[in-house]
Amino acid sequence: MPARSQPVTVAAILLAVLSLPNVLYPLLALEGELVPLIYLTVAFGLAGLIAAAGLWMLKRWALWLTIIVCLLGGIFSWTPVIPQAPTVLHQGLAAVVVAGSVLIIVLVLLSTSRRAYT
Repeated sequence: MPARSQPVTVAAILLAVLSLPNVLYPLLALEGELVPLIYLTVAFGLAGLIAAAGLWMLKRWALWLTIIVCLLGGIFSWTPVIPQAPTVLHQGLAAVVVAGSVLIIVLVLLSTSRRAYT
């Protein structure tokens, strides 16, 4: 098994940290929120955790799943949330998700990272 490069390690940990709140979202959901949205958020978080585990194990499929999850996460966080967020805190958290998603994509696409995948 090839050695895991530092960018892959950082990307896997960062992806897990950004995905975990989505999995825990039902515990934080407000009364009256749309149930399908909650299920979609949890499914999205689980996909991120699966991608993070695959990155940790250096699986090539995880590279593509990571890119898809980060692209969708960045787009969904950027479009509706940042311009219309109710508070500055919400805007800041959405901006962190967008920046984290971009950083993860850059880290997994580095040449040293791509050589590690099996």
